[in-house]
Amino acid sequence: MNKRSVVLYCFILTSLSSCGQAKTGQQVPVTRSVYNSISQSVRTFDYNPTYQVRFTNVSCSYEIFVNDMLVTFSFSPGNTAGEQSADIPQYILKSGPQELKIKLYPEAGGDGNPGNAFNDNSSCTARIVHGDYEKNIRDNYKEVLKIKSPVLNPGVPGRELKGSFTAKVPYTLQGWSAGADLKQEDKAALTKEVVAVYQQFIKAFENKDVPAIASMIYNREKEIAQAFFFVPGKPNSYDQGWEKLEKEVTAIKSIQLVKGYELRYSGDGKVVALLQPKGTDRDYPAIEAETEDKYSYYALYLYRPAPGSPLRVIR
Repeated sequence: MNKRSVVLYCFILTSLSSCGQAKTGQQVPVTRSVYNSISQSVRTFDYNPTYQVRFTNVSCSYEIFVNDMLVTFSFSPGNTAGEQSADIPQYILKSGPQELKIKLYPEAGGDGNPGNAFNDNSSCTARIVHGDYEKNIRDNYKEVLKIKSPVLNPGVPGRELKGSFTAKVPYTLQGWSAGADLKQEDKAALTKEVVAVYQQFIKAFENKDVPAIASMIYNREKEIAQAFFFVPGKPNSYDQGWEKLEKEVTAIKSIQLVKGYELRYSGDGKVVALLQPKGTDRDYPAIEAETEDKYSYYALYLYRPAPGSPLRVIR
C-alpha cells in the first residue's frame, strides 16, 4: 500500500483533534445536533474570498509558510507539475498585513533528504491570489504578491524567500492570536504535554469515541467553516458533519504516534505540533493512521489560550 494523505482539517483534507482530559483542554460536550449546525453560524458577504498561494518549483525542495504556519511542503525528487496551489484562508485571521515565507533546499534524493547544493536549474516562483469561488473564474483571481528566487548559487545549501501582502477578509478569527508564547516555556515539559494531547486523540480514535472527538474539534471547525464559507447545503458544509466523523472513525484500522518526532514551533511561537524531521516523511504529522487502502497523517496544531491554561487544538 503506497497511498497516503496528510489530514489537516475536516472536509477539505479532513482533520480531527485531540480528546484530552482536564489537563489537556477537554471541551464542553458537543451533541450531534450542535456539531451538525456549525455551518448555520457561517456569515456570508457580497464578496467571500479565498486566498491561495500558487507556486512553481524546479529542482529544489521547499516549505511554504503563511504567517509562520506551514502550508505545504515537498521533499520528493523532481519538479512541481506546472503551477500548484494551496488555499490559505485558515491562516489569515483578520484583514491587514500577512507574511509569506518560503524555505528552499537542494532537490531531495530518493531517501527524501535534500542534497548538498542546488543545481543550475533550481528556481522557485510563488504568488498570492484571491477570488470568490462562486463569482470568479480561477484564472481571473487577483494577484496581490509575486516573489521569485534569484539565481540559486549551486554552493548554497539553502535559501529563504520572504514577502508580505495585505489581505481583506470580511471576518475576524481569534485563532492563536491571543495565545501564550510557548517558546518561553520549558521545552521538555511542553513536549510531554503535547504528547499527552496526541495520545488522548489516539485513544479516542481507538475507542471510536465520536462525541469526544466532536467536542474537542468544535471551536476549531467553526473557524474553518467561516474561513471557507462552508454554508448549509453545500458539499463541504457541516450539515452531516457528525456522520462524516463516524464514517472516518469506523474506517481506521490502526492509529499510532510514530517514533522520532520533533516539537515544532509555528505562529511566531504561539503554536506547536509534533512533526517528522527527516527522510521521505519530513514535515508529515506524527500521528499515522491506516485504513484499507491508504495511510493518513493527522496534523494537530496546539496553542495555549492563556499562560497556565491547557493546550488546545487550533488548526
